Amino acid sequence: MEEMNGSSHHNLSLKQVRDNILKLIAKGHSAAWKIGDYYNYVVENKLAERNGYASAQDFFSKNFTSLAKSTLSRYGAVAKAFTEESCTRHGVDNLISLLAYGNAAHLPLSKDDPGSTLIDVVQDGGVVAQKSFAECTRDEVRLATRNKKAPSRSRVPDSDEARIQALRTSLEQRFEKTGDMKLNAHIHGGRTVLTIQRVPLEELERFMEALLDGLQPALRAAG
Repeated sequence: MEEMNGSSHHNLSLKQVRDNILKLIAKGHSAAWKIGDYYNYVVENKLAERNGYASAQDFFSKNFTSLAKSTLSRYGAVAKAFTEESCTRHGVDNLISLLAYGNAAHLPLSKDDPGSTLIDVVQDGGVVAQKSFAECTRDEVRLATRNKKAPSRSRVPDSDEARIQALRTSLEQRFEKTGDMKLNAHIHGGRTVLTIQRVPLEELERFMEALLDGLQPALRAAG
C-alpha cells in the first residue's frame, strides 16, 4: 500500500496504517510529520478500539516498540498544528517549542507559515525584543515561553511601600546586623501582605519592639 497523507487517509484499515508507519520509521526523523498524521488518524477515528485494542496507545505500544509514547504525542501535535512543509522547514523539536510558546502567550499560530510568528525574546539584562520564529534558536523560544508563563507580580502601592520602609528602618536601627532576617511584602488577593522570615527565637522580643517602634513612623508615612 502506498503511503498516503493527511486528508487522503479515508478508510485505511488498521493493518494498512501499521504497514505504512513501519515503512516511515525506516526513513528516520524526516518522516516524523507523516507518522504523526497517521497517529492522529488512528486516535481521532478510534481505529484501534474498533479492532480489539484497549486504546490507541495500546496499539502503538504493541506494534511500534521503537516509538515512545511521548514521541508519538509530539509527532501528532505537530502534524495537527502545522503542514508537512512547515515541519520539513523548521523541524519537529522547534515546532514543539513554538506550540508551547503559543499556548503560554495565547497566540494563534499559522499552520502554513509559522516562521513569521513574532517571539518576545528575552535578551541580556531582561530586555525583551521581538524576533521572528524563523530567526530564533530553540533556547530563545524556550526562554521566551518561561517568561510568558511566569506569574506577573503586582507592584506594592507607594503608600504601603513607605510604611514598609519605615518598619525596615526601625529593624536596622534596633539590630546592628539583621543577618538572614527578612521582612518582605507582596500583593495577595488585592492586599499588601508582609512576610517575616528567619527571626531567631531568642530575638523575638526585641524584634517585636522594633516593629512597634517602626509602627508610628509607618502610620505617619501612610497619612
